[in-house]
Amino acid sequence: MINKQNLFKIIIALVLVLGVSLMQHTPSAVADVPLQGDTSNVIHIDVTYDPITRTFSAGGFTSEELKQFGVPDLPENIWAILGVFDNLSLKIIGNEIQLLTDEKPLFSMAFDENARAFVYDMVSVYVQSGKIDRERAEKWLDKADFDITLRKSKELSEPLQIKLATMLQVKIDENGALSVEGVPTGMGITPETAALLQAANIENAKICWNKGVVNGEVNGSVLPQMTIYEDGVIVLDSALGLNLGDLGPIFESSFGAGLVYADGAEVVGECLP
Repeated sequence: MINKQNLFKIIIALVLVLGVSLMQHTPSAVADVPLQGDTSNVIHIDVTYDPITRTFSAGGFTSEELKQFGVPDLPENIWAILGVFDNLSLKIIGNEIQLLTDEKPLFSMAFDENARAFVYDMVSVYVQSGKIDRERAEKWLDKADFDITLRKSKELSEPLQIKLATMLQVKIDENGALSVEGVPTGMGITPETAALLQAANIENAKICWNKGVVNGEVNGSVLPQMTIYEDGVIVLDSALGLNLGDLGPIFESSFGAGLVYADGAEVVGECLP
């Protein structure tokens, strides 16, 4: 019902918008710091950009693919900054933002409650498709390890690295429109799928993916554990012409989603690989 690559692109879009918003209000940006041992939400995004052609990619996806999920064209002032550097990075670890450029420390700053409130307001304006849920954002940032590395290069960016304990909150409204963490995606389910959900009396579902191992619940009832094998999916992809692309990043990742349909109750808990 929900394409995993689409969920990946939505995650990239949200984090990339955050990065662009911060860069617009700081001299430049970011990078290489050791991972925290107790990190529960890890998102590492590699971004490549070419100031001459004004093209960029993120997490292994092209700019055209990302635009379909809300990532806008980069404004001229951002391109002017990017054109000066060969390597930039932005890293958020807990209550601190660290900024480096060309692998040299630029500065760090506290990412306390007031600073986060400012960023939430800026991102809400920049996304233009929904307000940031601050309570949810705080949950995501607790023990967070978010890293965006930007490289001046014409090559496609490296695949997304993701390991999330906090579940994505996915909502399908009565009309079938799909939103993630309160942000509309422009996607939706078909009327036939909605009819199936209603007929099965499905109000909510919890799906936890850990490198191919799937655990789930429907309306609070635990489903049998299932394992999906990358080699088999590749064969199926080839046979049916699904054009799923590189599945490696998905089968190396851990994430989960709490899916709510219509007026169903919110899904609680976490996915711990």
